[in-house]
Amino acid sequence: MEDDVELQRFLEAEGLTIKTILPKRRCLFATRDFIPGEVIMREEPYVCIPTSSEPLCQRCFKSDGALLKCASCNIAWYCGAECQRLDWKLHKLECRAISRLEKKWQELVTPEIRLAVKLFIRRKLQCEKVIPTTPIDNYSLVEAMIAHRYNMETAKVVAFEMKAEIVKQMLQQPRFNQDEAVNNFCKISCNAHAIVDIEMEQLGIGLYPVMSIINHSCLPNAVLVFEGKLAVLRALLPVEKGDEVFISYIDLGRTTRYRQDDLNAKYHCLCLCRRCCKFDEIDDQILDALQCKHGKCDGFLVDKDGFYGRDQKLECSKCGRVRTSKAEKRAKEKLEPLLAKGRSDFANRNFQEALSTYKRVEEATLDLYHPSSFSVMIVRNLLTKLYMKTGDIQAALECCRLTTPVHQRLLQTQDPVLGMHYYARGMLEWAGGNKEDSLNYLNRAGNILRITHGTNFPLVEELLINLAKEQEGGPSGF
Repeated sequence: MEDDVELQRFLEAEGLTIKTILPKRRCLFATRDFIPGEVIMREEPYVCIPTSSEPLCQRCFKSDGALLKCASCNIAWYCGAECQRLDWKLHKLECRAISRLEKKWQELVTPEIRLAVKLFIRRKLQCEKVIPTTPIDNYSLVEAMIAHRYNMETAKVVAFEMKAEIVKQMLQQPRFNQDEAVNNFCKISCNAHAIVDIEMEQLGIGLYPVMSIINHSCLPNAVLVFEGKLAVLRALLPVEKGDEVFISYIDLGRTTRYRQDDLNAKYHCLCLCRRCCKFDEIDDQILDALQCKHGKCDGFLVDKDGFYGRDQKLECSKCGRVRTSKAEKRAKEKLEPLLAKGRSDFANRNFQEALSTYKRVEEATLDLYHPSSFSVMIVRNLLTKLYMKTGDIQAALECCRLTTPVHQRLLQTQDPVLGMHYYARGMLEWAGGNKEDSLNYLNRAGNILRITHGTNFPLVEELLINLAKEQEGGPSGF
């Protein structure tokens, strides 16, 4: 109770408050007005782990310079002695926990297991007053998180029980509560945030107890971005006193059916915003629907009933043929071997081979989906990156141009993904010698990213400085 009072007092100073409203339970509300681009609040993670394929400093999440690996556990990396020193109180115990496992078992230590181990270690250190607590940095906030354990599939909970056993072996605490460990895995599953860079590439995962209070909307009025591992909540739209603050948990470029499926599967909730209640928008579904291909029919399979579940009926928008969602699943499974090979080639930095594979994926995807679908857009986004990495700027530009109308149709006007698409398009147009088009898209990027990431974010700051130089007629750094 005392912790709740301290948290409310802290949030009130930030212009925020927590209210309990059923069935959503805890909600974050504004107690003053926030303008678009204004920082609503910042929060460091209670615990976090880098997950990038490239080494990152465990303390600051930077990859600058020559990183040094912890000589004892051979898992954690640091950018220098200072970050290692600052992280040592916690990592010393984590390091000891990892070393208790045999080598063959250490390979089974996933980022989620490390996160769970660090949860118990941080609580222990805070209880012993080795690490200080604050109103937004204490284990009681983790205890208050919803676990959704009884909404999860049995197989998932069983997997968490096995992981909890590994945590027990690592920590070897005399009063270890295995049931609490299982609950913590459940909480991590539906409360942890992916820590991403400005290009939406995942750097790690972290548990942000206060940010986890914020509910989802497919029409959010705020956005969560990261400066290293620091979570920064910014207003996307005017947030007035008394408004609930909403962010998006999922990719908003998907159709209503996919968004609801994602929310239900990962977060055990549904969205009831204005956008999601429009079940009759068949055109929206067509943008991510399978082609019918019954005879010579060129229609698309859509869910006309607005029913979300495993066995919903899909009906062709033209010939009326009905199929179950199992047909959709089988069609997607045909792509999996190619996608797996492409991901492997990309992860191993075999970009030329990955390019060849994703060209085949693009061909197969176009054979299955609408040309303006989310699925085709994602493949072409990857192709754009691969063309750039292999030095084919013209091909990258042509591929990027194909996805611009799709980004514009599927994403909200202030979505940071749209902002970064405009940035990439602008830089490619500049490289292609198309200065007027380049400046047009770079200005659009600046207008979005200054709101979502702020004018002091390094990429945004550099972009705005160069745009100002161009406007003044001087040489820019593009």
